[in-house]
Amino acid sequence: MRRRLLTLVRLPARWVSGATAGICLAIGVCACALGGETGETSPGAFSPDAALANGAAVRGGTLRIAQQGDPASCDLHMSRGLSYQAVHPCNPMLSQIVRVDALDHGVISPDLALSWELAGDGLTWTFHIRSDAVWHDGSPVTADDLKFSLDRIIEPPEGLVAGRAGTVARYVPDTGMVRAPDRETLTIRTQTPAASFLANLASVYVSVYPRAATEALDPPSMVRFDRVTGSGPFAAASAVRGSAYKMVRNDRYYEPGLPYLDGLWFLVMPEPAVRLAALKAHKVDMIAVITEAEAEDLEAGYAGRIRVLKTPSAGGNTVQMNLGRPPFDDPRVRRAVNLAIDRDEARLALGGGFDGAIMPPGGSWALSQAETRNLPGHGQKQEERAEARRLLSEAGFSEGLDVEINTRANPFFETLSAFVAGQLATVGIRASVVPVEPVAYQDLLARGEHAMIGHSHSFALDDPDAVLPAHYSCDGPENFPGLCDDEIDRLIEEQSRTLDPAKRKSLVDQIQRRVWNLDAKVWFQWSLRRTPLWTDIRGFEPGGPSLYQGRRMDTVWLAP
Repeated sequence: MRRRLLTLVRLPARWVSGATAGICLAIGVCACALGGETGETSPGAFSPDAALANGAAVRGGTLRIAQQGDPASCDLHMSRGLSYQAVHPCNPMLSQIVRVDALDHGVISPDLALSWELAGDGLTWTFHIRSDAVWHDGSPVTADDLKFSLDRIIEPPEGLVAGRAGTVARYVPDTGMVRAPDRETLTIRTQTPAASFLANLASVYVSVYPRAATEALDPPSMVRFDRVTGSGPFAAASAVRGSAYKMVRNDRYYEPGLPYLDGLWFLVMPEPAVRLAALKAHKVDMIAVITEAEAEDLEAGYAGRIRVLKTPSAGGNTVQMNLGRPPFDDPRVRRAVNLAIDRDEARLALGGGFDGAIMPPGGSWALSQAETRNLPGHGQKQEERAEARRLLSEAGFSEGLDVEINTRANPFFETLSAFVAGQLATVGIRASVVPVEPVAYQDLLARGEHAMIGHSHSFALDDPDAVLPAHYSCDGPENFPGLCDDEIDRLIEEQSRTLDPAKRKSLVDQIQRRVWNLDAKVWFQWSLRRTPLWTDIRGFEPGGPSLYQGRRMDTVWLAP
């Protein structure tokens, strides 16, 4: 009876991240307990065949998506697979243990694991793996493949570095804590109770790769698009660098009746004007992200034919300073940079958005707007800029200083960096923007050879464990300023283990205040995401603020 109940449950991530973790500890069977509490039904309530029969969906056709660059890597576990330009083309070929629901990012749904339970010790999770999933080459997906995938995140292959998937290793630091006792059972034991474990396991970055096919590669990493063997709804057909990455329907996909599309193409178009012209001519069907000016152009001239989806984004724009590089090793210079930037002007210049601290504004972990307005950089700008000039003079730069802002060679990054340069000029900092080709830019950051960067971040989850360790702990893979503070590290670990939601929120607030006052990664605008698509595209809706989740495209279809 227990197994049946577990299979019929969809788990709200917001509950697993908070009070319900404590309920799970008390009851011992997390999914069953949550099912009784929420009354939500399983994904089984959605029937692809019924949708076809009643005219709600149509099978066939190829969806064409334009994006700026090539996917750097389809190994989403590792650091080079971070960008949405890798996630969007690669994710449709892959599956996960559990997944974030495409239409509601607050819900965790079954995927390769049909059901799961948490033991009474609050540490041991048991996942029951579906028996009908196969890899694109026809071999069966087994629990051993899931263990292999987690093991390589915990202990990456030589020469590789885990990216955002590395959050899982904070909960499970030893591969011996992951076991596959049989083909359909996976057990994971976390080192402490972890409020956000299931939510982070559902991250798109924790995709599952086949042991045999991956280990046959040298190095053992599915970097190349056309070498991916997955179990997702689409399979690689061809890849031409700088041109097109094409997929075809996987007829062996384990979700009956899906996907609807025959094919899925990602077309590389580096120039924004070319992408927009292709969309207007219906040579492509959608673009992942556009600017506010482009959105206004489409809304004025293509209303009723192209719609622009606008959603708050779990991401935004920053200026970041390397604490190991002069002059940014001086906290007075960093504070002057923070004080120079006018957040109201940022929203006007960069297409709207929101003001916030270091967790996405409007979410359950954000600082209140009242407290945010009292943080340095959010005050009366004339007074703050006078203070910035005083600090620079005190630091030995009474005549100002010259700096370079490195950024990704990308219109969005270059625009935000140019805005920062203009703001810094108001206090005597003469900044020049130096764009760097995307792959070389990631390598530059990895080597720590930058002094200042203009950078946009977007998070897979609005969750403290998905944001804080990677960005603000000493060894965080996206801690580009090189910030290292023992108290911040201690608080990050403590909040992760804290099951009481109010106490955890208090700890997260402490971290936000402490990080903000170090002026290393300075947030100046949280974004509004704009996605244009032709109105014949159905079944694609942003289910939440993440640019990464819900992009498997298995329920998308084209109306005739």
